[in-house]
Amino acid sequence: MSFHDDFARGFESTDETFRGGAHAIRIETDRRGRATGVVYVGQDGGEHRQRADVVILAANAVGTPWLLLASASASHPEGLANSSGLVGRRLMVHPFGGVAGVFEDRLSAWPSPVGQQLYSVQFYETDADRGFRRGAKWALAASRGPFAAVQGYPWGEADFWGERFHTTVRERIERSAFWGIFSEDLPDERNRVLLSPDLRDRHGLPAPKLVYRYSDESERLLAWHEARAAESLEAAGATKVYVAPRARNTGWHLLGTTRMGDDPATSVVDGDGRCHDVPNLYVFGGSTWPTASAMNPTATIAALALRNTERLIAARRSTEVPAC
Repeated sequence: MSFHDDFARGFESTDETFRGGAHAIRIETDRRGRATGVVYVGQDGGEHRQRADVVILAANAVGTPWLLLASASASHPEGLANSSGLVGRRLMVHPFGGVAGVFEDRLSAWPSPVGQQLYSVQFYETDADRGFRRGAKWALAASRGPFAAVQGYPWGEADFWGERFHTTVRERIERSAFWGIFSEDLPDERNRVLLSPDLRDRHGLPAPKLVYRYSDESERLLAWHEARAAESLEAAGATKVYVAPRARNTGWHLLGTTRMGDDPATSVVDGDGRCHDVPNLYVFGGSTWPTASAMNPTATIAALALRNTERLIAARRSTEVPAC
């Protein structure tokens, strides 16, 4: 028996159509507060409705809260599944720092794909003596190719143009290594996803607006880890060390915004991803994380999706579905 067959036996709909180019714009509910399906804009530009006994959102930490907030109605004036007021709040990223070292020896690593050759969690756990909570993962990466040797990041001020250009490239290419520091981001309700009051998407709907700033604690954490990373490169024989400037575009890992928990007053979904307010609406993805850790999230997101899907299948006959 296939996965789909086993799943479908507990629910009425067996529509197997994949609708590419469809933009979900609203989740609809019945008078009992059950999700009845999704309204989407198709490739023809028109609105369509897809009925469903169970709706699963998997648009991560920006798309998921956006759709819940955009699904506000008379019954849910603050957005769907938002009785806690936490939909969109507690947005977390991984504040990122970087330290590069230049060596006399050729490291011969730049032709490899970008990624970590090794990583360290020596300073991952909280040590109160450091003046901040939690820690970071260090990921060691190669310096990449010629263009990366003359970019502003991670080298800082672009002082290599002109007569120093060739010297700088020869100095850095094949002879440099980089510590990427992925720090844990503690949840803050002021960091959030909202519906933009003035910016609209191509369908005329409010675009998502992200409000986020590094906390003072994150700044202290990054500064401490950057200093230790610089020390490690110097101890390894680096002749020059560069602490990278803060990069704006480091929100690769977007987490939080539909917090998982047992108490409906302080969370949006339960441990299985089921929305407290809408029993046949589920959220899978990094948006359910109550904390961020300092690790790349993809494997955990996939593991949670598999676990929650298996639990949804096991409970399919007791799932509260909309009335026909």
